[in-house]
Amino acid sequence: MEPTRRTHLLRLRSGAGRRTASHLHGAAAVPAEPAGPDRRRRRRGQSLVEFAVVLPVFLLILAGILDFGLGLYSQMTVINSAREGARLGAVEPGNVADITARAKAMATGLDPSRLTVTVTCERPSGSSWVGCSAPAWQSGDATVVKVAYDYQMIWPLAFGTHLNLSSTVQMRIE
Repeated sequence: MEPTRRTHLLRLRSGAGRRTASHLHGAAAVPAEPAGPDRRRRRRGQSLVEFAVVLPVFLLILAGILDFGLGLYSQMTVINSAREGARLGAVEPGNVADITARAKAMATGLDPSRLTVTVTCERPSGSSWVGCSAPAWQSGDATVVKVAYDYQMIWPLAFGTHLNLSSTVQMRIE
């Protein structure tokens, strides 16, 4: 008499008729897993090994996310400080010291010793001069502010220890 599908499924659930690897190779049957406290001990050991394998990878990913976030914050701060310096240069041209001070003041959270601000003026024709002095500039000229920052990574994973972040903003003198 053929077993029905239901009795076959019940047998599989109960473990009856289970074939082991030793059955396939002709060796004596070995129980698949010990019962009782030994089984729990092995599972705890397996969990500990899995945790030990996954933990360093998880910490490495976490460190990368943290360093990437700090680098992104630094880049956004560099962009904003260049924009603020250029805006001051467009409204009040000619005072390079004030433009530089404004750009550095807007770079909050960054190390000022690794921050470089360069201010130049540029004519619509493309020629430039460094002084941005009051008699030399005309309406339609542009103030160009370049802010560069040497970002030092906390965990140098893939890009080395330093990233050069910079932003150049050009605004027309009003």
